[in-house]
Amino acid sequence: MVLRVESLSKRYSSDNVTALDSVSFSVKTGEIVGIIGESGAGKTTLLRILRGAEPFDSGRICFDRMVIEPSSPQSAVMEFQRKTAIQLQRSFGLWPESAQDNIVRALRYVDIGEESFPDDEGEVREYRKKAMEILKVVGLEGKANLWSQVLSGGEKQRLIVARQIARKPKLLLLDEPGTMTDPASRKALVETLRRVRDELNTSIVFASHNPQMHRALADRILLLEKGRIKDDGKTEKVLKEFLSGLEKPLEKEKIPGPTVMKMVHVSKIYDLFSYGRVFELLDTNLEFRRGEIVGIVGPSSAGKTVILRMMAGLELPDTGEVKLLHKGEWVALGKFGRKSLHARTHIGMLHQEFDLSYWARVLDLFAARLGMKDPKMMEAALRRGEKAGIKDEVVDALSRAAELPESEMEERLREIGLDREVLKQLFKSKDPEKAKDVALAALQEMGLDRGILDRYVYELSGGEKIRVALALSLVFNPEVLLLDEPFGDLDPLTLRKVANSLKRVKKSFRPAIVIVSHQLDFVEEVADRCILIAEGKVIMEGDPSKVINHFNGSA
Repeated sequence: MVLRVESLSKRYSSDNVTALDSVSFSVKTGEIVGIIGESGAGKTTLLRILRGAEPFDSGRICFDRMVIEPSSPQSAVMEFQRKTAIQLQRSFGLWPESAQDNIVRALRYVDIGEESFPDDEGEVREYRKKAMEILKVVGLEGKANLWSQVLSGGEKQRLIVARQIARKPKLLLLDEPGTMTDPASRKALVETLRRVRDELNTSIVFASHNPQMHRALADRILLLEKGRIKDDGKTEKVLKEFLSGLEKPLEKEKIPGPTVMKMVHVSKIYDLFSYGRVFELLDTNLEFRRGEIVGIVGPSSAGKTVILRMMAGLELPDTGEVKLLHKGEWVALGKFGRKSLHARTHIGMLHQEFDLSYWARVLDLFAARLGMKDPKMMEAALRRGEKAGIKDEVVDALSRAAELPESEMEERLREIGLDREVLKQLFKSKDPEKAKDVALAALQEMGLDRGILDRYVYELSGGEKIRVALALSLVFNPEVLLLDEPFGDLDPLTLRKVANSLKRVKKSFRPAIVIVSHQLDFVEEVADRCILIAEGKVIMEGDPSKVINHFNGSA
């Protein structure tokens, strides 16, 4: 027995929530145990405690001849951490270096306790040789020299798993493994994790909302409900009990609307020095109508995310144009200035690597988002820019940078030659009290109550974070809503609620909704039309069932 958890309890006093309530279970050496439950059931909290990254109130953890209790000294907790490794939900904490050198840094941590890079060339060669062996285990040897930031979402997850493997842990903890990966990549990840178990005799505890992941990987499953273990047993038995609470899907309703966005002869090519071509999209024409949900599917690295980012104006095509219908005029998003700035306030986007400020209050997030989407606030930003001698084109470029995930925003600001202070001077948050009505309306669409407004991001479950992020993308009734793999770590019960919510959003606000997702069942359930992208072009477009069947047959 490698792990025994006895009467583990955890309470968040700030919002009077019991995250874990007398949880007890054990894990054998080399056993793979899955954890399933609704969002907010306590899965991530449990994994963080098992990693030694989260304090707990009572109970104890017996691991590898160690006993960890709430009163245990920090030295014992640090020893506990050295023998475990964790991949957290939607964590993309990678160095802006090659995939191979990300593994080198993980190997250095094992040897010297810090992720520094060796200075000696001979030492570098030795570490890179070891790193390549680990990359082979996760099927990324062909991407060894590729910069981590241009890997697909699924490839990033496999690289993060590789970094954990480098630590040779006795207990590997995984929060939503396989999220944002296509079926082929998920299968490869499962095979990788089984090899890790078999070759290293590593025990694995993972939380996943995907029943197929449990069927493929788990030896047995724990069902968590409101912080307590409701069931512990065979995979199919536990899954059947969990899925019995699934609500019925709403019927699809066809809402014919006008074309509001189009891509006209768009091409985009990425070449990286010393690696070659990473991605290409050639001479693509697409149209998107209001009141329609469109799913974009395809293999990992097909460029689906790049398409959404071009539609949001966050990346520019090499040739062709992306146009948005705004006040009766087709506005080219590639042309910076006042006109495109105002047009883009009607585009909402949720990134696959979305950032919610950890210490922020939910209401303050809405106030800040309205500061970037309210046309009156944008006019005020333009006036501030004019007084400071900043051209409209630069204000537009800054607004686009502010919509990127945190690490990318910093890089884009450096490219522009400006810093965060300029953003703070130009773009002001709306008064939180004046933002409350808009926030409540958006949260209601996601099935969240008003009590969440005063909670902080660090107090939210993974599922609550995703629904808050989606609600944020609804502020100011967008005409186009772009969703880049946002629901990969929602449990099936919550996912069905979100699917029904999207159908209600379509009916109430009538935006053009475009979803990129590897959850093909979800896409088939909500989409009115589906587009298959592969090898730099549109392979097929039309009825979701037919497109997805074609993709599954060719995958």
